[in-house]
Amino acid sequence: MIQKLLFSVSNIFKKLAIIIVLFFSVGLNTFYPQTLNTPKENQGSIIDKLKIEFQKRNPNIALVRIVDMRPALTEIPKYLVLGWGIRADRDFKGRSEDELFGLFLVDESLDKVEKVMDFIPSPRWLDTEMRITSVDATRAVIKGKGETYGGILLQREYIMYNYGRISPIVSRK
Repeated sequence: MIQKLLFSVSNIFKKLAIIIVLFFSVGLNTFYPQTLNTPKENQGSIIDKLKIEFQKRNPNIALVRIVDMRPALTEIPKYLVLGWGIRADRDFKGRSEDELFGLFLVDESLDKVEKVMDFIPSPRWLDTEMRITSVDATRAVIKGKGETYGGILLQREYIMYNYGRISPIVSRK
């Protein structure tokens, strides 16, 4: 009697498991179609879009990362994104442009690079820490310092005007 009861309970759990698997494999398309049908213009991450911009400047750039991001204090919400790109093998081959930092103005949804602000070749190969140090309504400042030996390697300032458009005004070491 107990064996029959255990056998029937076991069969019920097996059937329930099959129903759950079928529900999730077929049912998600019915309940959540927006996750499956994304428009082509929105495909790709912000990293992919930054990589395209880096490769326009230098086709050798293969690895791209975001190293800093700050909201731009503009009437239309945007972000300043500081990216880093380097060649795939990370070996220095005499071109400092094979390791680049890039400053970009990106829309609020992090979906579109609106403007490439600047590209900065690394002052010291694989030994530079670059950060956005300040952003306010009138200007943005980025600084690069040496990771191993310290010291400020560069500072650049950008003035903000006309609804969030940015241009470089000062570059110094």
